[in-house]
Amino acid sequence: LLEDAGVSDIKDMQILTPGLTVTSTQSEASTTVRIRGAGTVGDNPGLESSVGVVIDGVYRSRSGIGLNELGEIDRIEVLRGPQGTLFGRNASAGIINIVSKQPTFDGVHGMAEATYGNYDFWRLQGAINLPLGETLAARVDGVYAKRDGFYNDVANNIDVNNRDRYFVRGQL
Repeated sequence: LLEDAGVSDIKDMQILTPGLTVTSTQSEASTTVRIRGAGTVGDNPGLESSVGVVIDGVYRSRSGIGLNELGEIDRIEVLRGPQGTLFGRNASAGIINIVSKQPTFDGVHGMAEATYGNYDFWRLQGAINLPLGETLAARVDGVYAKRDGFYNDVANNIDVNNRDRYFVRGQL
């Protein structure tokens, strides 16, 4: 379902998840995540969100970190309501738990994807899985995304809200 909907980060999850709202007003680094209307108010980067973001078992203290490219995703769990210290942090509004695809032993396989969109948007993604024996397997994921800004600051002659991201993850 994630692949068919083109979900590549938390902001895209709004398409599939009722009650999830992700907003970025100033920049993508200062992002507010709300579950069923509950969440931290304000774009102050010093505030920890009341909706926690966990990627592959690691808590991310700022929601904007979860907006980066994630590679191939196995599943995303939106856990509503207070989570106590289940994920190492008291998240009063809920947790977004992202689990990436792990290396497997079912043969050599991979994937490649290219996307082009408005504002000269390019997104290239690839992954390869290699079994290295009976007890060891490897996986490498990579993403490159680039988009021109859609707001031109005429005083400084620069585009604002452009996107230049890359992501590489290796797993054994």
